[in-house]
Amino acid sequence: MQTGKNIIRNLFDGSKIFNVPVYQRAYSWEKEKHLQEFLDDIVGQFPERKYFLGTYLLHIKENEDDFQIIDIIDGQQRLTTFIIFMKVLLDLMLKNNSTKVSERTRRIYIKDGDVYKLKLSNEDSSFLHQYIFEDNLPESINITTPSQRLLIEAKNFFFESLTRFDIKILEKIYDTAVNAEILLYVVEEVHSATQIFELLNDRGKKLTDLEAIKSFLMYSIGLVTSNPIQLIEDIQHNFAEIYRLLERYDINDDDVLRYHNIAFDKENEISAKENIKKKVNSLIKSNKKDEAKETMIKYSRDLKKSFSIFVSLYTNEDKIEELDDLFMLGRVAPFYPILMIAKEKGKKELVVLIKKLVKFNFRAILSNLRSNAGESYIFSAHKNEDNVSDLIGCFCEENWWNVNIRAKEVINYRNHYERANYNIIKYILFKYENKLRRTKGFSQLGIEEYYNESSREKLSIEHITAQRAKGIKMTKKFEEEYLHNIGNLVIDSVASNSSKGNKNTNNKIASYNKAPIMSQNEIEDFSCDWENINSVKQFIEDREIIMKKFILDEFGI
Repeated sequence: MQTGKNIIRNLFDGSKIFNVPVYQRAYSWEKEKHLQEFLDDIVGQFPERKYFLGTYLLHIKENEDDFQIIDIIDGQQRLTTFIIFMKVLLDLMLKNNSTKVSERTRRIYIKDGDVYKLKLSNEDSSFLHQYIFEDNLPESINITTPSQRLLIEAKNFFFESLTRFDIKILEKIYDTAVNAEILLYVVEEVHSATQIFELLNDRGKKLTDLEAIKSFLMYSIGLVTSNPIQLIEDIQHNFAEIYRLLERYDINDDDVLRYHNIAFDKENEISAKENIKKKVNSLIKSNKKDEAKETMIKYSRDLKKSFSIFVSLYTNEDKIEELDDLFMLGRVAPFYPILMIAKEKGKKELVVLIKKLVKFNFRAILSNLRSNAGESYIFSAHKNEDNVSDLIGCFCEENWWNVNIRAKEVINYRNHYERANYNIIKYILFKYENKLRRTKGFSQLGIEEYYNESSREKLSIEHITAQRAKGIKMTKKFEEEYLHNIGNLVIDSVASNSSKGNKNTNNKIASYNKAPIMSQNEIEDFSCDWENINSVKQFIEDREIIMKKFILDEFGI
């Protein structure tokens, strides 16, 4: 097997095992984005046209028993897909007694005796073998990762697609597939492989910044030491941990790279990829090889730590109530770098910071400030080693950008729907509900209830007196100053809200008395003739005073 142009069937000649290393991403191809295009490309080829099946970067390793072990450095997604595709195609062709293939063909591409031709990283490998390559499947499959779900979907997609074709078409598809052209880069040293990987990236091959950083570090280690194997394994281990986190949690690696770059490298002008390249290349150019080596090893370890810190915040691993509040408010992204710094310093400092952020964020959102308000000031303070937590406190105390005045203006405005966004009103009502629960010694609603997407249990905003309420005549002034006033709003579930609709308010109040929502139960304490518009106005004004006081006390405005 040599570097250069080839055809895919030659790649499988001989006794080979293709291995996806643990430091590579898990399987990620999706039906709409990738699989359909893959299949269309193969099926749509004219007989006179060669199908190009991509570029593959392979690292030749030592033999294992009678098999040659080959690490897939680049092209693992496409090659994995090709082998799953071949598994389904060969099964259908053999079932239809095709003379083009035999059990030997299956041994070439799928499984030779007891040896599977493709190994994935971690637990995905046994899943691939048991549920994708074998046909004796249980009724229920235990799927533990997103990549396992995608592997199953790939097999099902190819089966559903290929069963539509007769045997002649299947044989044509087989000929196209196994004779597809490929471009191979074959190396014997990992750092040589990563050099080519880097070159492919520079020439326009689409890689994530995280993959490019991994490749750069593995290649550059080979430039500063004559024995890079152990150091490369260290880098591989760190990136394997990062990819496990990416696989387990729905997080964006580009975002975390940016947060790391700001938080721990104090850099906001260039990307994390360009930043580490600039540092290392400068050291190598100055012949500071030992320093360059230590910089790279430390960077990979620090990057792994940053991803771990981010995940602990993202999942609220420490169960910090104030962090849930920050998530419910939204607009968290600008603050992740300083949250990561505080998290590393300890829970006590983290909680102090979060409390200040909640107060600031509440004001900023209520005042309709831009989504990244305060970000540049915070970064400048961090870069200059000022106390960021104190700065955020100043945002709240010193009326930064008139944020306190703006927030009070919104609170005092009678039509809250017009001046405040839906989520901030929902959050206020949610917090008020929990205040009542706390006062009466009942368990509080949590973030799970706040984000509940169930069609019945999802929380919404209910108008106590509805816009088209039966039994009461609305005036223009009422609609402008009272209808959407915070005093006329209460938290409710979608199902309960829909059932009430525009009922006579007296009937709605009867429902409120039986509801599990305490802010609804509380309405009975008010004396109101619900068919008298002046009495309803008074009720809304009285309740508005209570809600405004709650907002001012809760957030210290």
